[in-house]
Amino acid sequence: MRKNKMMRLASALLVAVLLTTCAISGTFAKYVTEGTSTDTARVAKWGVTITAANKMFADAYKDAEATWTADENVDTITVQAKTAGTKVVAPGTQGEFVDFTVAGSPEVDVQVTYTANLSLTNWTAGGEYCPIVFTVNSETYSLKDMGGTNESDTIAELETAIETAIINSAKKYHTNQNLSAVATDLNVSWAWAFETGADDAAKAANNVKDTALGNAATAPEISLTVGVTITQVD
Repeated sequence: MRKNKMMRLASALLVAVLLTTCAISGTFAKYVTEGTSTDTARVAKWGVTITAANKMFADAYKDAEATWTADENVDTITVQAKTAGTKVVAPGTQGEFVDFTVAGSPEVDVQVTYTANLSLTNWTAGGEYCPIVFTVNSETYSLKDMGGTNESDTIAELETAIETAIINSAKKYHTNQNLSAVATDLNVSWAWAFETGADDAAKAANNVKDTALGNAATAPEISLTVGVTITQVD
């Protein structure tokens, strides 16, 4: 009888120990680590604007030599179209691609690229003849014997050379740069000298050709289109 009581007591103690062990392991035997991470961002600013105006040619030009004064009672305008707004070119005139502005400081790297289309039509006077010298940045371009550093044999070659020079002015700008500098990175201008030729005989011959251009039934024309694209790059 005493033995049975001892066995029951031992069994009860064993059960109590097992329950206590389970309770402890269920409550205190876990490793737990927690953390929270929060971050916020906005879209990087672009804010780029391009403004261009068609002012490379004009309907009137002042004396390029600037030798005339009001005291002589002579108007400084030496070339002027009969119809206002009709743009013309003539010996002694020149112009620039000036009204071209870019604004903005984008928060990304950008690439500025250009397209160009130069058209010189009906420039003939006993053969292809265009006395205009073009300047793209610091390089000058013209037909042979017209004064340019880079000379072309034909008008088609001259058009291509100038277009290529403009296109090759492409440039990258780093993040947060003020893009107003873009307008000064591409400088395009033109000039038709009042008289061209290496000596008196050449000058006389070119004067005849200039006169033929002015008297042509279909007037020679010049047209230049420059496109500007600003694109984000990696």
